[in-house]
Amino acid sequence: MQPLQYTLAVTLPDDETLDSFYTTGQTEIVSAVKCYLNAPDKIPPLYVFGASGSGKSHLLYASCIYAQEQGLTSQLLALQDYRALSPRLLDDLEQLDLVCLDNIQAIADDLSWQIAVFDLYNRMVEQGKALFIVANQTPARLGFKLADLISRLQACQSLQLRLLTDDDKQKLLQQKAYQRGMELGDDVARFLLNRYQRDIRSLVAILDKLDKASIVHQRKLTIPFIKSILL
Repeated sequence: MQPLQYTLAVTLPDDETLDSFYTTGQTEIVSAVKCYLNAPDKIPPLYVFGASGSGKSHLLYASCIYAQEQGLTSQLLALQDYRALSPRLLDDLEQLDLVCLDNIQAIADDLSWQIAVFDLYNRMVEQGKALFIVANQTPARLGFKLADLISRLQACQSLQLRLLTDDDKQKLLQQKAYQRGMELGDDVARFLLNRYQRDIRSLVAILDKLDKASIVHQRKLTIPFIKSILL
């Protein structure tokens, strides 16, 4: 019998893997995620929280990709869109190896969804399957009406992601440039940080555009060249 594979509710970015994840305490966080995904029957479910832009979604997408590379089935649901969905969507998901719930804080005003998540949590734990939940706050600060769900979330293995500093972002840009075969000097990296959008996805998108342009024009990444491409 073929393993059950649900269609993902979101499209996974190809380059957002655990190996490309970059944050404060990166090694410890990636190690904790891999340990959990490799032995979910021995470790409590994973709960990751942090501010917007701290890398939560990247870590979630990367976990699905990692699971798929291990031959496991997975489902990722972005709960900010929950109003267009039915809580019944969570029925039978314990048949999968990994279920990821992004932006769980969105269901704070919907008791039916909270009950559905609570039931899913219990089924996933009973079956020894992996449940990975992402939010912007600790469980106690989500404002949930269902106390039993708050209790379950507080029993999770909890990890906090912190926003990258400008120095962190500069190192990340330079790392990603190096992975693409480009040299990104300190002055050029700081120019990108000071002149363009500061969130990592936007900066990496700019870097991809510059990568293609540098190949076409056979030019190194200098500030005048960047201005000619982006301005």
